[in-house]
Amino acid sequence: MLVEKIKDDLTKFLKAGDKTKVSLTRLLLAAVKDKEISLRNNNTEDESLITDSVVMDIIKKMIKQRNLAMESFKNANRPDLVEKEKLENDLLSVYLPKQLTDEELSNVIVKIINETKSESIRDMSKVMQVLKENYGDKCDFQKASKIVKNSLSSNENPK
Repeated sequence: MLVEKIKDDLTKFLKAGDKTKVSLTRLLLAAVKDKEISLRNNNTEDESLITDSVVMDIIKKMIKQRNLAMESFKNANRPDLVEKEKLENDLLSVYLPKQLTDEELSNVIVKIINETKSESIRDMSKVMQVLKENYGDKCDFQKASKIVKNSLSSNENPK
């Protein structure tokens, strides 16, 4: 399970004395614990509430927060803080499956558009649904949405 790997990594980072990684890993585990408590309060069943997909969602959220912070720091001309956020992003992304590159994502989207016979922007939900089913944890859906929208817009014939 992903939580166990994160805990093992925390032990490894503590032994190595890497304060940055220890701090970030503790922050991640605290976020996981908060989510577990939140889920436990909303659900009375005894089954394990924290699955790998829940942990991956938490990590994705943390990465998005760091991306927003990086943009703010770039605008404020603070390269030192941009570098710190980038390092944290790199450390967090270790726990996620390999993400599709922009080129791979474009190719996958074109393939899905052809398979679903999507022709206009109205078919966007069909394409996004297939993308989510097959590549849900491997792509950034903000990027995917833009690519799908552009691809379908260019497919439409002006009337």
